[in-house]
Amino acid sequence: MKRLFLTLAVAGALWTVACSGNGIVNPPPPVGKYTKASLNGQYAFVTNGESFTGGLSATPLARTGSFTADGVGNITTGVEDVNAAGTVSPALQITGGSYTVNADGRGTLTLQLGQNSIDFGITLTSTSDGLMIDETSNSSQSSTGSGNFIKQTPGSFQVSGIAGPYVFDFSGLDGNQTLPCPCPESFIGEFTANNGAVSAGFFDDNDNGNFNGASFAGTIAQDPLQAATLSSFGRGVALVAGQNYVFYIVDSTRVRFISTNGGMLSGDAVAQSNIPTSVGSINSSFVFIVAGSSINGGITRVGRFTANGATVTNVLEDTNDGGHFIKTDSGTNASITLDAANPGRGTFTFTDPNFLNAPGKYVFYLSSATQGVIQEQTTNNSGAVDVADGTIAAQSGSPFSSSNITGTYALNWSGLSLQNGGSFNVQDEEDLLSQVNVTSLNLKGAADIFQFQSGVPVFDLVTSGSISIAGDGTSSTGASSRNTMSVTLTKSNSTTVNFVVYFVNPQLAFFTNNQNMNRIVAGVLKTQQ
Repeated sequence: MKRLFLTLAVAGALWTVACSGNGIVNPPPPVGKYTKASLNGQYAFVTNGESFTGGLSATPLARTGSFTADGVGNITTGVEDVNAAGTVSPALQITGGSYTVNADGRGTLTLQLGQNSIDFGITLTSTSDGLMIDETSNSSQSSTGSGNFIKQTPGSFQVSGIAGPYVFDFSGLDGNQTLPCPCPESFIGEFTANNGAVSAGFFDDNDNGNFNGASFAGTIAQDPLQAATLSSFGRGVALVAGQNYVFYIVDSTRVRFISTNGGMLSGDAVAQSNIPTSVGSINSSFVFIVAGSSINGGITRVGRFTANGATVTNVLEDTNDGGHFIKTDSGTNASITLDAANPGRGTFTFTDPNFLNAPGKYVFYLSSATQGVIQEQTTNNSGAVDVADGTIAAQSGSPFSSSNITGTYALNWSGLSLQNGGSFNVQDEEDLLSQVNVTSLNLKGAADIFQFQSGVPVFDLVTSGSISIAGDGTSSTGASSRNTMSVTLTKSNSTTVNFVVYFVNPQLAFFTNNQNMNRIVAGVLKTQQ
């Protein structure tokens, strides 16, 4: 099973570019408030995707690191840790680089690592964060993947700065080297940190369909081999549930991790606060999104439900399983529980009429009353249905309409393109990053796309489309409450990808494609600030 990473496709043949000036359509000049000065300071970044250095297959690739931008277009320093399907390259020094930022927040980022370089497309969502895709394509390596970057607070670059309870979601590949593994793994949970000691930890693990949950302890420390990287970049080492990680401190509320033994796992730990202590205190609608692997290949699920204490209603879910789209209009027998022994941990279950022999089951860990991580644990007679995890978030700001779904947004999708030709086997990575202006629910902007089978990214596609609002999901007739989005990409020719979209609030939405059976993608629409 191939792991689809959600950090959140189009056939590569569609993007064969003609000679310059021969039928190519380019977007209009960018308009907005951003400049190179908008990217200024230290940023912790992460991407998940694939790399290709020769042979007949691509290698899963995760990057986590820190770079420093000077506000005028130069990268002055940095460091990154890379895990390629379990093979780790630690503390790679970023010796320089450059970046551009257009008025619309789109731009490029090049990180120089000695004689080699890696290239990214970026879209700022504010001066403190942004979305990115790996667009490296040169003589030594081709790599792609989706991720993001967040401005760091250097004053928190110390072990004691990681303090209190945290919720984490680490996903990727396990450490099993017996073919056909390494295999997909989802590892979520919580822990408490205090001056380098990790305690009161509990995790839920789905390792290739094998479930396990247990308490754990660990440590957080300065890296004895690269001691200076803690004070310079917020980088250190950790032991979590018996597995080694490198971490990068964003600030006291967020720490980024990447495993350095036993497989390829990466993700964030987020500070936990103000969580509900009983089911009776939960009174909200929630949107959730998960992505991962099933026996059919990549899988995405996006949905929503309303919880009023223990009463759960209005369950909707949309699934893309290996390119097959399944719509669930009315989940029944729904329930929600909280785990008294592990604060913030709970379960959400329901019966899906499309899968009567496999009632949906999810475990979640709340980092606040409105946000958390979620892992699917649905089983049937054959065992686990999939290996998938993601985000759960409370809905707010409804009713959604053209009056509040408006302004400029960054749009990113990531997933798999289903191909039968070319150099690769059936499923290949694809990543898209765009900036769009939404007016009267119409989209207009520009995008970069990297469909890995083509081997090269395609830049500056004209992006257009529309959003159709049918409600916020609280209607008694779920089918009439489903929102959709279409995105048309045009360069030397064009294609349209259709999605079902769930709004968390007017500034954030999750989506997965609901047509176009040759792709499995999920993504995020996030407003620019």
